[in-house]
Amino acid sequence: MTSDMTAATALSPFSLMPHQQQIHDFLVDHPFAGAWLGVGAGKTLTTLSVLQTIRPMGHILVIAPVSIARSTWIDEIEKWGFPIRTKSLIVDENDRKLSKGKRLQRFQEVFTDPPTMYFINQELLTQPPQREKLITPAAAGPAGSPEAAELLDLVRARGALGRDELIDSYRALVVGNANNRVPAKAKIRACIQELLKSPLVTWEAYDCRTCSGAGCTQCRFGLVDQMPVQNINGQNTIIWPFPTVIIDESQGFKSHDSQRFLALSTVRPAMSRLIELTGTPAPNALTQDTPILTPTGWRPMGDMRLGDRVIGSDGKATEVVGVWPQGDKPIFRVTFSDDTIVDCTEEHLWEVNSRSRRGKGLGPLVIATGDLKKGRSRSRANNVEVGLTDKGGAPRWTTPTVAPVEMPSRDVPLDPYLLGVLLGDGHIGHTIDFTTLDDEIRQYVEVALPQGMQMTHRGYRSDSKASAYYITSGKRGGSLPGLIRGAVPNPVKTALRDLNLCGLRSWEKFIPEPYLWNDETTRIELLRGLCDTDGSSKTNGGSTSQFSTSSPRLAEEVTFLIRSLGGYVTQHVEQREGPQVMPQGHTSLMRPHYVLSFGMPANPFRLPRKADNWQPRWRIKERAIRSIEPIGIAPAQCITVAADDGLFVTKDFVVTHNSLHDLWSQIYLLDEGQTLGQNITAYRNRWFTPKMVPGTTTPAKWIPTANAEAEIHQAISHLVMSAQNTSLQLPALSIQDVNVTLPPDLLQAYKDFKRDLVLDIVQTYTDDDGKLTQSVESIVAANQAVLTSKLMQFASGTLYTSDPDDPTTKGRYEVIHDKKIEMTEYLVRNNGGEPVLIAYHFKSDKEQLLTRLRKAGVGAQAFDGSRDMVRRWNAKQIPVMLLHPAAAGHGLNLQHGGSTMIWYTLPFSLEHYLQTNGRLFRTGQTKPVTIHRLIAKGTQDERMPSVLTVKQQVQDDLIKAVSGDFNAEQALLAALEEEIREDLNDLWACERV
Repeated sequence: MTSDMTAATALSPFSLMPHQQQIHDFLVDHPFAGAWLGVGAGKTLTTLSVLQTIRPMGHILVIAPVSIARSTWIDEIEKWGFPIRTKSLIVDENDRKLSKGKRLQRFQEVFTDPPTMYFINQELLTQPPQREKLITPAAAGPAGSPEAAELLDLVRARGALGRDELIDSYRALVVGNANNRVPAKAKIRACIQELLKSPLVTWEAYDCRTCSGAGCTQCRFGLVDQMPVQNINGQNTIIWPFPTVIIDESQGFKSHDSQRFLALSTVRPAMSRLIELTGTPAPNALTQDTPILTPTGWRPMGDMRLGDRVIGSDGKATEVVGVWPQGDKPIFRVTFSDDTIVDCTEEHLWEVNSRSRRGKGLGPLVIATGDLKKGRSRSRANNVEVGLTDKGGAPRWTTPTVAPVEMPSRDVPLDPYLLGVLLGDGHIGHTIDFTTLDDEIRQYVEVALPQGMQMTHRGYRSDSKASAYYITSGKRGGSLPGLIRGAVPNPVKTALRDLNLCGLRSWEKFIPEPYLWNDETTRIELLRGLCDTDGSSKTNGGSTSQFSTSSPRLAEEVTFLIRSLGGYVTQHVEQREGPQVMPQGHTSLMRPHYVLSFGMPANPFRLPRKADNWQPRWRIKERAIRSIEPIGIAPAQCITVAADDGLFVTKDFVVTHNSLHDLWSQIYLLDEGQTLGQNITAYRNRWFTPKMVPGTTTPAKWIPTANAEAEIHQAISHLVMSAQNTSLQLPALSIQDVNVTLPPDLLQAYKDFKRDLVLDIVQTYTDDDGKLTQSVESIVAANQAVLTSKLMQFASGTLYTSDPDDPTTKGRYEVIHDKKIEMTEYLVRNNGGEPVLIAYHFKSDKEQLLTRLRKAGVGAQAFDGSRDMVRRWNAKQIPVMLLHPAAAGHGLNLQHGGSTMIWYTLPFSLEHYLQTNGRLFRTGQTKPVTIHRLIAKGTQDERMPSVLTVKQQVQDDLIKAVSGDFNAEQALLAALEEEIREDLNDLWACERV
């Protein structure tokens, strides 16, 4: 996209609001400064006015998320007629993504273009070295077609060539022969493909032929990478053609070791002016009911306190050094390849790696949930692949498995191996006995028996010829649990009775709690007893071990054992046909068998014929992320742990990350380390206390000192300025809560659902015979997050009834009531013909609203994110526009199209609430703004206004610290609110469970 308005357009008159003038003056007076602005503060217009005042020499580079660079800045420049020539390094004149070749061409045109404002996204600042696929000669022999033979001769003569190089070389060769017609590139590609299918050549990836993978302009294709380098005063220096740089959403540079930060810091000395526009990144969290592993058992996240001990990724206990409640947040369910799940916020951090990164020798990354679930892309900026799946559709991202967990040792009444054998192939009733085909197991059990106990052979099983053994004292009454008429007590039976295992049938067996929560030796020996009897090794020619049982509880607890020992396990159920008559003559019901397939670092077998066949499996080191889906709203909390890697263990032994915050890198770009230190180490040493790894001098975590926060705020106050939106001189804002009354029977059903977590819905439909039929479907809220989401749906009027296990029901919902829709239609009709913006939450609500309003003759449309629709709205060509809060950020200007908004369902996210309100109540609005909030009386709706009010109170401290101290009576304090994230979450905006 290129435009030149230096001569064609005159600057339209505009005046800055007081808060904008304050920011303007600060940025004019400070060549390197940041502006922390909230929603609707007009940061783009303010920054453009700064440029108009200072008239910087040379090029200007704006680094921004794609949607901001493609829309907001261009719209503001065109709207006000700023005499600025613009050019995009992201898209072409038709708003289509530039190819790599055209983008590199534009990078070079920078040095010949007249002064221009360029736009680029953060990911294109720098890119890792790309490996090149080369065609090399392999086996000797002739090629098939004459053209393929000539291509093969070229490869053999010149050595390894890229495909495009080979095409160009062949065409040049043909041009040199006047008798031949130059073939089309498509035909040459077909011949090359013919060669590649033969053993005559190979096509493999190689490091760059120029730099051997170290990085150069031939293999790195970011903007900084492509800049020329000159030797100045004996040092290689990048020639940077952008003396003025503007970073919009500079929180994208918060990581001090990210490639984008390192690249920009390299060229920072060549800048004469740098402006940062930023918000505050949101914290990451898990739901409060998420189990966290501690040395003594599972505890809910909501119960974690400072000083508590949790298990880290190394299996050792680590201290909780920070607890951060987050209130109600949108929750996403992360499902792994072994069917484990974790519920967390979109900002929650994971340590992940991928197969391609491991193949390049690259280490793991720390990535937020929201970034992990983005659609698959070819982007490789910062060595980061995008998308949950790779090109083959396989899960891309993997998380580490926990090392064997260290737990306190506990006394147990029986040898763990003995208990494992009895749970596997034992009978625990009036007598204690077990069967086995292996004499080694008999020997192991004999050694494990309590003193004075022995085994008595009682014969062979008719179906398998396995030996059966009683466990007894060898004396009369030895199988009895106590002294009866001089009988000898059986300590094995006494222990089993105390453990509540006596009399259990095979499908009822379980592992007693003292054995599950015990030291590593106890757990591995128990597992070996179980696997020696009911396990198998190296099944189906692979390296996976298996364990099978008819007890669902035992299967669950063996899964716990394997994972606690650093293993990876999946489960499937085998439904066996029955009933069947067994060889012994009795009838078996043939209950389902639960089969565990697993791998682990330690050998789970003691029996030689199985132990010798066992092999360690690479898969034990990781579990893959299979899906990420939104599930609703729930209270959330995050913790910080002292572990060196910042990892702790949550539900099903999933390893996850703790909180991460880094202000140093953003401030470093402004003053090159003068305020917070020349490097991250100096910053931490000044304001943080190292918490050492026990027994070492290695810092495990940096804990802020008592006065660190206040001192840091004071230290950066000369570099950043803020302005408070609530002080803007805008037209009046009126927020009105509009009550909606539900019928008594519906309100009672709502209360019953909230209490019982189950709601029965009567569905009426026409069957195959054309008869009107009714059926009852039960909706179950499985957890707090699902319940909260369902209650929100109920209050709004629709309720999703889709079955997670049946993909054909995805998106299915039932209409519960239309009271909110009736009120919405009433408000629209009584708005004097002015356009109305409706903020909805669920896709079902959007569909019902569009249907109802269009049927009533109202031209309602759903916002599609396009610039064209924004322009039509602002031209008052759309009577009613439906907008999802997740699509209402990134400087979206809707203030010119209307001044009335209806909140159909209030969100839990304060960010979404403020962002959406700010679409109308922002600079440029000329009419009083009215916001109607629909509240269904007696439902969860009634608590939402107070929830949002409380959240807004906690966001002022940092902003106050960096507000200007001049003109105190007019100083405008900013409520720092993060601008919408870099990329819109399409899934969250369109799909709700």
